Amino acid sequence: MYLNIVSGVLQVDNQLLLCLRKNTLHYADYWAFPVGHVEFGENTVDALRRELFEEIGIQLLDCERLITLYDNEQKIRHAVFKVTEWRGEIENREPEFCEQIQWFSLKSLPQPLTPACLTIIQNLQ
Repeated sequence: MYLNIVSGVLQVDNQLLLCLRKNTLHYADYWAFPVGHVEFGENTVDALRRELFEEIGIQLLDCERLITLYDNEQKIRHAVFKVTEWRGEIENREPEFCEQIQWFSLKSLPQPLTPACLTIIQNLQ
């Protein structure tokens, strides 16, 4: 049985929105895309919609699937979507789990990035 998680990639021109994780079991103090668990009975798009609202306060209007990553050792299925349209102002709505949210140029990404984030960025280019 796999744990299902979902990430949203927000990109404007050559800028990516990343979150600095804190107080998390995995990859605290690493930069990552907004990410969260798919809850029982949710599909991945509904989970993405909920997570984006809970974490960064935006309403998902449209997205497209980019890639699905698998970690067979830890039994994780990670659906990744490019958020192509949203409404609302981005804000840090979970400061207990996110130190900061920031836009970064593809040419000057912060360190460290989670392994999944690195893979996602490689697939964007």
